[in-house]
Amino acid sequence: MKRLFLFLVSRFGLFAISLGLGMVSYLVVQELGAEEKAEAARMNPNSFAALPAGITLDAEPHLLARTESPVDAAGDALGIFYILQADGDVVRVAPEVGGGTAATPYASFADERTETSIGFSSLALHPNFLRKDQPGFGRFYVVVAERAGVKPVDFLPEFGGGSEHHQGVVYEYTVDDPLLTEFRGIRRELMRFSQPGPDHNLRGLTFDPQGLLYLGVGDGAAAEVGGNSPSRNASSLTSAYGKVLRINPLGMDSLNGQYGIPDGNPFRLVSGSLPELWVFGLRAPQSLSYDPFLRGLCIAERASPGLEEINLSLNGGEHFGWDIAEDAARLGRSARARLAEVVTAPTVSLDLRLGLVSRTSGSVVYRGENFPSLAGALLLASHDGQLLALRSGEATGPRGHLAKIDLGRFSEQRFSALRSGPRGELIFLCEDGRVFEMRKSASLGTGGSKHRSLFCNAGLSEDDRG
Repeated sequence: MKRLFLFLVSRFGLFAISLGLGMVSYLVVQELGAEEKAEAARMNPNSFAALPAGITLDAEPHLLARTESPVDAAGDALGIFYILQADGDVVRVAPEVGGGTAATPYASFADERTETSIGFSSLALHPNFLRKDQPGFGRFYVVVAERAGVKPVDFLPEFGGGSEHHQGVVYEYTVDDPLLTEFRGIRRELMRFSQPGPDHNLRGLTFDPQGLLYLGVGDGAAAEVGGNSPSRNASSLTSAYGKVLRINPLGMDSLNGQYGIPDGNPFRLVSGSLPELWVFGLRAPQSLSYDPFLRGLCIAERASPGLEEINLSLNGGEHFGWDIAEDAARLGRSARARLAEVVTAPTVSLDLRLGLVSRTSGSVVYRGENFPSLAGALLLASHDGQLLALRSGEATGPRGHLAKIDLGRFSEQRFSALRSGPRGELIFLCEDGRVFEMRKSASLGTGGSKHRSLFCNAGLSEDDRG
């Protein structure tokens, strides 16, 4: 990565240097009108402008739990699932002997410091959560918003600061025994962020198989680009905002001594840069997922106003365009060419203003066994109940075409999140509090996967089946 940085400096001179330092004001000009932005989005070869022929799955949703405001979920290798609610309560869903599942209260993490208007947003289990002989045993991680001024922070926004709206915190919880049906353990703080606004905050956690933790951090607040706007944080290598960070939660060589800096982080050896940075140029990451086969990180984010993106990071160090590409159509040809050399185009760009889809709820690469036709496909769910697929092999190519997956009556649900279950199957968190796993239709009989799903139907009503 250091060689790439030096190459950009030699190739593009002051442009690359100003990019690294966040001095991108010369690229910011008058904001594009709504029609011009829509046209720019349609020019993107991966832009979502129409739905090609759909994909039909012989599938049905199976209810796992009824909860209140579910925001995230994670499962372990035994098929035990933990569902985080916005109020800090965690529901445990476990398989029962003889079939079926049981959903029971597991923990309540809110306290007097919690900023209840925002609450909790993310949950991730360490890959070694169940492995007693390995580092990371019994540990999981949670993101919560706490009241302004509660404690000193580790990170402040470089641009768009001012008064503090709240603080975003990453906590590590270590349980005495992962098989206990109720939480019993200790809490430790990893890092704390000052947040100048209620939007574009710390949100999204995921692990890679090596036990490195990725964190999505928004640019700080919803605001116009340019000047001293929070949007300028995204391109500054000295700011943690507008980025995905990668850390070793079990290490101790960070500035605050509470986590470690992985050796392979792309900016670790770049003088003046924050060593935690993995990718930059993001506006408001909403959810993260890691695919071990691609060795890639999927980032669902709210990009320019009216646009949402799925960005795929395969190497680290990518700049995804915010906010230096916001007005790219008004730049000269030479500047656009240099910009294209620096900015990584989104894998999927959704123009919400076309009215074909609402905001995204998450994205995953499908690695389950129930639906072979989706193997390796990048899937994204939208808040209005749609499930879209970028077919296998197109996610890393120059062009991709989204197809709509027919979910039948289940599409009447409003999805708040899309996650992968312990066996790679699809988990839908719904706005009404219900959480479902998508399984093969019972009409398929007993053929198919040799691995029995640990989540089974437990007397669902016809409405619960979708």
